[in-house]
Amino acid sequence: MKMLLSVYCSGSIAKGTSDEKKSYWTEAEKELVRQWARPYDVAFLNPDDPIVDPENTLGQFGRDMYQVMIADAVIVDARERRGLGIGVELAAAVALGTPVIVVAPRNSKYRLDELSYRGVTVTDYIHPHVASLATYVVESFSDAGQALVKTVGEKRSPARRPQWLDPAITEYCDNVLRHDPPMLAAQELLGLAK
Repeated sequence: MKMLLSVYCSGSIAKGTSDEKKSYWTEAEKELVRQWARPYDVAFLNPDDPIVDPENTLGQFGRDMYQVMIADAVIVDARERRGLGIGVELAAAVALGTPVIVVAPRNSKYRLDELSYRGVTVTDYIHPHVASLATYVVESFSDAGQALVKTVGEKRSPARRPQWLDPAITEYCDNVLRHDPPMLAAQELLGLAK
């Protein structure tokens, strides 16, 4: 029996017609991760599943943070500029002990061969937040699959959840999770069902 690894898919979620040209996680990216993570099977946790209770914003935030918490790794799609949510997911993953793999191709927004700023020229630049928080920074989703294999055994659960994340995760687990079919199925698949 193959070992199953779970991945939280961090990246932009399409929020309307203005987002149509952005890059997103698709089956193509997931398949590349699957292929290159062999011999492991990979299950993907998706922040873009339908919203169970749109008025419960704390629960929505808690769902994402719960997925980051239970994932074996977070893979960040950083092929282009990302928003506030991805930064929070990066910080939360580190706080929760979840390894982070950032897909940032060379000469993209967060990774440049050369950058002149703050009065100096830097070679092999990686954005300081990415460089400081990522376990691995890779070129492609194929490389992300290979890095995922390297993270096996690196996940470390914190002694307790960080205070800034606990209310949201608790709200999600107590009031939203039981009405969230995709996450109930993911829990079952990952052996986390109660």
